[in-house]
Amino acid sequence: MTDKTTQDEALVAIRQEIADKRASAETEPDPVKRERRVRHARLREEIAAEEAEAIAAESAENQQAALSLRVPASLVAELKARADAEHIPTSALVRRLLTEALRAPVAPALTVEQVEEIARRVYHESA
Repeated sequence: MTDKTTQDEALVAIRQEIADKRASAETEPDPVKRERRVRHARLREEIAAEEAEAIAAESAENQQAALSLRVPASLVAELKARADAEHIPTSALVRRLLTEALRAPVAPALTVEQVEEIARRVYHESA
């Protein structure tokens, strides 16, 4: 995949997101929310080419690979809502969350000392 292909694909995805936001705005009965969605779509449109270029550069830099997975619709909705709240693409949020989760230290459920203490208590209680 070339940088140009990545950039074109990113731009298509961003434009689809913008179209979705506009469609959502059209069906929004609350005029304040409707205007906010339209404004957000306009802002995304203004920076779409720049963002697609940045995505392509980041992809080339990180040699990213695509990952496709199935998750519950409720989780997708939560991810999209959180990404919207942070004004970032959902994929950027998911990348950040996965990176943080994988870098977090993994503590064992119980330490050796805790297991030994439990064993001593059980032994004394059963004696």
